Amino acid sequence: MTGIGNEGVAQKVKISYGSIGYMEYGFARNLGLPIATLQNKSGAFVMPDAASGRAALAAAAAKGLPENLRLFLLDPEGANSYPIVSLSWILHYGQYAQPEKATALKEAMNWGLTDGQSFAEGMGYIPLPEAIVSKALQAVASVR
Repeated sequence: MTGIGNEGVAQKVKISYGSIGYMEYGFARNLGLPIATLQNKSGAFVMPDAASGRAALAAAAAKGLPENLRLFLLDPEGANSYPIVSLSWILHYGQYAQPEKATALKEAMNWGLTDGQSFAEGMGYIPLPEAIVSKALQAVASVR
């Protein structure tokens, strides 16, 4: 049985007795689905939540971010790190022919990386560590 996207998988798991599915934490949490405790690289069994997600992001960011911001979190270090964490990516052009498009994009991205971070946890996402925010804001500032 398959579902389309996180929402589809979450709904299928909810109505299918004994099923197992892989989806974003927020979808499972919002539907009240049981969530797996997994053993991380340090040997600790960790539940997915904002704290274990933050620990994983912070551990990965502490190793340094590549210039292109393509950070892959493969079983991050740390006793409190959840072993399966990912970033959401936003792909955009570096230069726009219409300055108003560049301005609108930059305003939206700057809000998401600053004030918008306060909404992340309530939506089932992890607020980004300062190291990632800082580097992302630099990338946004370079958009023309």
